[in-house]
Amino acid sequence: MKMAATTFLGFMRIVLVLVLALTHHAHAFSTSSIIHNHRNNDNANKGAIPSLTACHATPSHQGGSISSLPDIRAAVIVPGFLTGKDEFLALSKSLNNMGIPTVVVPMPNWHWLPCLGGRSMRPMLERIDFTVRHLAGVAGNLADFERTTSEGLEKSLEDALQKSDDESKKTTTDPQLLIPNFSYNVFDCYQDFRNNPGGVLEVGGSAKVEKYPLWNPKGSFPSAPEPMGKVALIGHSAGGWICRAYLSDRNYGGKSYGGNQLVHSLITLGSPHGNAPGAAFKGVEWVNSEIMDSSSGFRAL
Repeated sequence: MKMAATTFLGFMRIVLVLVLALTHHAHAFSTSSIIHNHRNNDNANKGAIPSLTACHATPSHQGGSISSLPDIRAAVIVPGFLTGKDEFLALSKSLNNMGIPTVVVPMPNWHWLPCLGGRSMRPMLERIDFTVRHLAGVAGNLADFERTTSEGLEKSLEDALQKSDDESKKTTTDPQLLIPNFSYNVFDCYQDFRNNPGGVLEVGGSAKVEKYPLWNPKGSFPSAPEPMGKVALIGHSAGGWICRAYLSDRNYGGKSYGGNQLVHSLITLGSPHGNAPGAAFKGVEWVNSEIMDSSSGFRAL
């Protein structure tokens, strides 16, 4: 079992390095670049779960202004359903050791509780947006990452690094330390659990994303500095299709995240991208309804 896990982790590292190595080119990313048209093959592919998908975008000059932010060879890992930051620190550390600054969305696994039963993923989208914006705001140019990280942490984390022996062993080049903590307690979770719309119980009146009532998740998220570039997203399991919702410019449950302005690449690992029956897949259907336009100039890999 341990050997199999080690082999799988090594495989993921190789794939991620190959994909992220392509990010030095300036691309404008659109969620269309990762959307596959499931309509023609819906019956054949219903419920299909690709094991790994890697995507990036080709340049496009259609559909309005495109961010001129440069691509950064850095990544944010989005944990899968009912997992949290701790489960992905090993993968993050491996990528960091390879020279790819990587952070994990700083959340424990119990933060998923309000999303049980196929309900709105707004709580997760808020956490993804928070992490992406902070990494995009502090990472800077990859070639200058060590200096940027060291200077940014020298003052703000001086006390934090002395709190415990484990903390004191962390170097100032650990990019995870650049992501501040956000405030979210058990009472916040309880309120979110009661009010988060959708799901099998059709909280708010419907299980369909398009009919979610306006609602804002609880939590206090420190604002991020102005972005210095675009980063990559790595989504595991449900985190993969939720990242697709984050990239979209469409309204999802009262908010349009437009993450395509801050993300140049998306890699998904074992994510359910195929339509399937049940409330748990209403969100997947929603992201799949944004069909890739062949005239948009984007491509899916």
